[in-house]
Amino acid sequence: MEPRNQSRVRLGIEELKCRPTPAVLTFMVAVALAVLAVPARVSAQGPTAPVWSVTLQTAPGLPQDIWVTGQGNNQDGWHGGGCLCLGPLAQGAGVTMHATVLTDFVSAGIYGVDGMPVLPGTYTLPGGQLLTDGRTGPAEIVEPREYTIAHGKTFFVVFDAYVVESNLAPLGFPKGLTLKSMYTFDFDPSDPDEYGYNVRNVALWADFTGTGNFFFPFLNEGLLMTNVRLRD
Repeated sequence: MEPRNQSRVRLGIEELKCRPTPAVLTFMVAVALAVLAVPARVSAQGPTAPVWSVTLQTAPGLPQDIWVTGQGNNQDGWHGGGCLCLGPLAQGAGVTMHATVLTDFVSAGIYGVDGMPVLPGTYTLPGGQLLTDGRTGPAEIVEPREYTIAHGKTFFVVFDAYVVESNLAPLGFPKGLTLKSMYTFDFDPSDPDEYGYNVRNVALWADFTGTGNFFFPFLNEGLLMTNVRLRD
C-alpha cells in the first residue's frame, strides 16, 4: 500500500528585471481587482447523507496495538484505514510472534439501517487461545462470550485487511493474505452518551473469501476504545 499525498510542489518567483511603468502598474491592479471579483470555486457536490466519523483504538491501560479510523457514509463512500499489530500484545501470542495488518474502510453504520453484513441473532464469540509453548506477552486471554446483533442496536465497521508483514504463516496469517474483517459493538443511536469516546466490548469477525458475504465470529476482542460521531 503506497502512502498517500506524497507529491510536493515548489513554486519559485523570479525577480523582475525591469522597472514597471505607471501604465503597467495600472494594468496589473486592474487584473488583480478582476480576479478578486470572481467568486471562489466550491466543491461541486457535498455529502448526500449524514457523515460518520469512527475510530477504534487501544483502550487506556490495556496491552493492545490497534488503530482503525474512517469518515464517510455508505452512500458517498469512506476515507480512512489503520493498522492492527499482531504480536506480544495480542491474546496468547509469544514475544517473538508478529504480523502487521493494514486496513481500508469499506462500510459502517447502524445495523439494519446502514446495512446487514450478517444475519441478526445471538452468536458465540471465540475466546483467545494460547498460541505458543514459550513465554507470552502481557495481553490477557479473553474468554468466549455470547453476543447478540440486533436491528438499531449494533454498530458495525467493515474493512479490508492486508497482511503486509508476518511470521505467523503456520497460524494462517502469511504475508500477502487479504481478507475482509468487521468490528461490531452495542450502540444505541438515540442515546447521546453513546457518541464520543467510550470503552466497549468489541466483536471481531472475519471473511477469508474477501467478499464480505461470509463473515463468521472470529474473536472476542475484549475492550477497545471507540469514538463515534455523526454530523449532518
